[in-house]
Amino acid sequence: MDYWEPAREGLRKAVQTTLLLTKIIIPVTFVVVTLNRFGLSSQLAELLSPLLKVVGLPGEAALPLFLGFFVNIYAAIGAISVLSLTAWQITIIAAMILTCHSLLMETPVLKLAGVHPAVAVLIRFGSSVILGLIFYLLFQVLGVL
Repeated sequence: MDYWEPAREGLRKAVQTTLLLTKIIIPVTFVVVTLNRFGLSSQLAELLSPLLKVVGLPGEAALPLFLGFFVNIYAAIGAISVLSLTAWQITIIAAMILTCHSLLMETPVLKLAGVHPAVAVLIRFGSSVILGLIFYLLFQVLGVL
């Protein structure tokens, strides 16, 4: 009986997962930094700032939200890592993304399960905005913002 086999298997899976996440986070980080260097992210931030203020987020939060909603959570993490956000803003973004993430991959699966795609997207996106608003209001009541 090999007592080290579980440790070797766990290490192998950890390395595979790290490589997979690295393939997502490094390119997304590169794109975000490039957008920042050319001023494109600031233009996007200005455009979406009024909408994001509803949930207490700056305009620059649009990029991680977009990536989380349409790509995946790890892409959003890569974008968040290069932005100057407070812990409370990151918490709001995380709650919103956890409610509405990977729409491009999960909506077809929901369709196969019998849920109309438009209904699924509207419910998930609406729930995300409502949860973001609840967190924002809660943080205001607690005086942490």
